[in-house]
Amino acid sequence: MAELLESTMLICFGLSWPMNLTKNIKAKSAKNMSLQFILLIIFGYIAGISAKIYNHKFNYVLVVYLLNLVVVSANVIVYFINRRYDKENRASKKELCKELSGQKTSFHAPKEPAYSSAASHSVNNQGDDEMATYRELNSITEAGGVVLFGSNSFASLPLGELTQAFRITEPLYNRSIKDIRIEHIENYLKVCLYDLNPRKIFVNIGEVDILDENMDIENFISKYEWLLYMIHTKTEASIYVVSVMSNSPLALKLNQRLEKLAAQTGCKYIDTTGALESKRPTLRLFELMKVHMRNHPINFADAMEVGQLSNREKEQVPNDGNSSPELNRDMVYAKH
Repeated sequence: MAELLESTMLICFGLSWPMNLTKNIKAKSAKNMSLQFILLIIFGYIAGISAKIYNHKFNYVLVVYLLNLVVVSANVIVYFINRRYDKENRASKKELCKELSGQKTSFHAPKEPAYSSAASHSVNNQGDDEMATYRELNSITEAGGVVLFGSNSFASLPLGELTQAFRITEPLYNRSIKDIRIEHIENYLKVCLYDLNPRKIFVNIGEVDILDENMDIENFISKYEWLLYMIHTKTEASIYVVSVMSNSPLALKLNQRLEKLAAQTGCKYIDTTGALESKRPTLRLFELMKVHMRNHPINFADAMEVGQLSNREKEQVPNDGNSSPELNRDMVYAKH
C-alpha cells in the first residue's frame, strides 16, 4: 500500500513535467525558466532512485522515478536551446538598432519591423519619465488601494473626474504606460504595483501587441502568465484580467485565451469589449470595472446611482418611436 501511495504521488508530480516541457518548447525563450530549479528537482529524483537501489527495492515505483527523471532532464536541454533563441533575438535586435540609427525614417505602420524597434525605444524613454513621476506620487499613496495597470485605454482614463462622478471611496491609482507591450512590463512592476501594496489590481495589456499581424498568441499568453505569477508572489492583491479593447479577430482570439488564463491562475476576468459599442466608451469601460472596485456589497445608494446613470444615457439617445429598446442595452451593469 505504501508503495502504491508513493507511486501515485510521483505520477501526480510527473504529469506536470510534460506540460511544463511542452510550454517551454513553445515559448522558445529561457526567460521564464530556472536552471537551478530544474537541477534541484533532478538531484531530488536521483536521491530517491539511489535510496531505492540502496535498499534493493526494484519495483514499479523505481520505474516511475526513472520516467520522471527523464522528463525533467529534458527541460535542461530545452533550457539551453531556448537560451540560444534568446541570444539570437538579442543579436537581431542590436543589428536592427544599428541599421536604424543612421536612418531618418518616420515610423507609423505597425506592419514594419522598424516600427517595433523604434516604438520600443520610444516606450522605454516614455516609461522612464513616467516612472520618475510615479515614484514621486507613490510617496503620498495609501496602502490597500485599487491600481489600474495597463496600456493606452487605461492610460487615457481621467480618474479625477471618474472617481468624483461615480463616488469612488476606495483609494484609486492609475499606473498605466502608453504604448506599453508585454515584453516591457517586468521593468515597471516594482514602481507601478509592488510599492503600492494594493488590495486589487486591474491589468489591461495587449492592445498594442495585437497591432503586429505576426503576433504569436501562445508566446504572449506565456509572458502574461508569468506576469500574473510575479504579481501573485509579490503582492496579496486580487487580480482582475481586463479584456483587450478591440473588435479585431486577433483581439477576439486573444481575449478568449485571456479568459481561460484568468480562470487557470485564480484571477477574475472582465469582458469590457461591450464598451466599444457604447456612445460613451470611456465611461462604459470604467462602469464595467467599477462594480469590482468596491470593497463592500452593492447597497441602496449604489443601486440608485446606477438608475440615474442609466437614465442619463437614455436621454442622450433620441427615440423617434421606431428605436428599439436595445439601443440602451449598453448601460446594463455586470453583477457580482
